[in-house]
Amino acid sequence: MNIRKMNIIETQDYLQFADLFKRSGLELNLDDSGKGPEGFITAWKAVDEAGALVGGCAITRKKGYYVLNDIAVEEELRSTGIGRLLFQTAMTRMLDMGARQVHITAKAPKFFEKYGFRYLEPEDTPDIFGCKNCDQYGKTCKPEFMVFEYSGERLLFIDSCVTTHISRTMRLADHYLEQFIKAHPGVNVETVIVEKGCAEPLDRDDINRRNDLATAGAYDDPMFDYAHQFKRADYVLVGAPYWDCAFPAILKVYIENIVVTGLTFEESETGYSGLCKCKELTYITTAGGPIGDKNLGFDYICGIGEMLGVRSFKEYRAECLDIVGLDHEAIMEQALAVIDAGEQ
Repeated sequence: MNIRKMNIIETQDYLQFADLFKRSGLELNLDDSGKGPEGFITAWKAVDEAGALVGGCAITRKKGYYVLNDIAVEEELRSTGIGRLLFQTAMTRMLDMGARQVHITAKAPKFFEKYGFRYLEPEDTPDIFGCKNCDQYGKTCKPEFMVFEYSGERLLFIDSCVTTHISRTMRLADHYLEQFIKAHPGVNVETVIVEKGCAEPLDRDDINRRNDLATAGAYDDPMFDYAHQFKRADYVLVGAPYWDCAFPAILKVYIENIVVTGLTFEESETGYSGLCKCKELTYITTAGGPIGDKNLGFDYICGIGEMLGVRSFKEYRAECLDIVGLDHEAIMEQALAVIDAGEQ
């Protein structure tokens, strides 16, 4: 399955996940309505290109505590990134709703640990999980109680890792994210996969409509969702392979959708004034051949970023990865080490 063609869709139909959750070893603890868990807020389903359900998650609020209630992906599709996207979608929504903490009972605690969750002793866990009173608790069922505490900071990962093979750019980006999360406890990570269908080129009608909406101050229109998402990010990571001295064209299309007068920047006779809060933008790229001083994609990103108010910029790269006779893995390892040194 191509994760870049997958869709995450919000839903109130919790029961559609019943078989998936049961196959994943999760229990359905329904409230008196029989339609969802106690304190149910909302859920999201992951569907493939054919519309088939391949993953799902739900969030609840119990006794004032936010809970990532369930999350599961079909077994054959685990470790493909579907769970990460569902997780990030749920965590971002709870942060937007004002959550300071998120609690979980985890049967795969290592997944949550790498995103900043910490372990709780059962006696330190709020009385919101029925499993502590279950006969099988500690016997056949041994979940870990965990909590995540938001710092309030947000990192937006703009995933432009378009590829026909295992992405080397994504490998570096994943490593960067791991190091960043360790260095910034409580940061919320959100990913936008830049793919055809995600963002569309703006034609004359689109531009006229956008200008009319901006003039009216109607920035709540869905047309501006990507711009709002970028504007509220404290940190931005862009991952894009080195194509034609720059980056894939779809990334330029995405940028067209976030550069919005009156929302992400203002203009006057003296120049541009950015309205975004981003402290630092990091750009990661990989190339089969040499890059040298011709990284025009990074130069362009810096120019746009300055226009939008980004404070500082950083670049990581791995190049010459397809040159015959070179040790390609050694080049990647060196790039990973540079990221380690830069993010400590």
